[in-house]
Amino acid sequence: MAWYTAIFLGLVQGLAEFLPVSSSGHLLLFQNLWGITDGGLLLTLILHLATLLAVIVVYHRRLWQLVRHPWQPETLQLLVATILTCGIVVAFHDVIDRLFTLSALPYLFMLCGAYLLLPTLIKPRTNQRSWCQAVAMGVMQGVAVVPGLSRSGLTITTGRLAGKSAAAATDFSFLMSLPIILASLVFELLRGGSLESLGFGSVALAFVTAFIAGIVAIKFMLDLTKKIDLRWFAVYLFVLGIGLLFLL
Repeated sequence: MAWYTAIFLGLVQGLAEFLPVSSSGHLLLFQNLWGITDGGLLLTLILHLATLLAVIVVYHRRLWQLVRHPWQPETLQLLVATILTCGIVVAFHDVIDRLFTLSALPYLFMLCGAYLLLPTLIKPRTNQRSWCQAVAMGVMQGVAVVPGLSRSGLTITTGRLAGKSAAAATDFSFLMSLPIILASLVFELLRGGSLESLGFGSVALAFVTAFIAGIVAIKFMLDLTKKIDLRWFAVYLFVLGIGLLFLL
């Protein structure tokens, strides 16, 4: 993998992970366009690890409080959400692997865009129990492992539909990404995934780029959710999906 390809893929992952446009879907698209067929899923997970570190950097004070007080409701809600996500991923892992194909991307992009529009069409519930919100977001995070379905977009939208404010849903979405990405990476390494064919130097360059871009994207997204909803990202996903139907 060339150095400029590594930088571009790192930028795609770092930015798209926290914007509701599906980083895994975009990575799959560009990997296929550039003929990167070796280590595809593991490369995606390595880049996800870079953005996971970006979350730790941005939320380090909040995470430290959770570690110091492990029995507070938010910590336990994150644990429940993680267990549900892992259960879904393990149960449907074979199905998820089969959906890592280019032909499915246009439809999944458009499906994700339609889901992002729901808060503008359906009045979100208010005063719902936070445990129900955590369960709903954990389930949706498991569903969003499929490339083309944005993890941040689906979980933030689900949180809003379940009664969370946009800011609270965004915070919870980013925090609950930490354990599931780590678990996915370990699982893929145990399956014998390899990055040797891609070159360790290129992968390291992509990792650093994704890490820096991830920090920028998190701060941008946190500010953005205070001002607008996600409808414009939905429009982008519809246009991208329709365009891919004609191009692929």
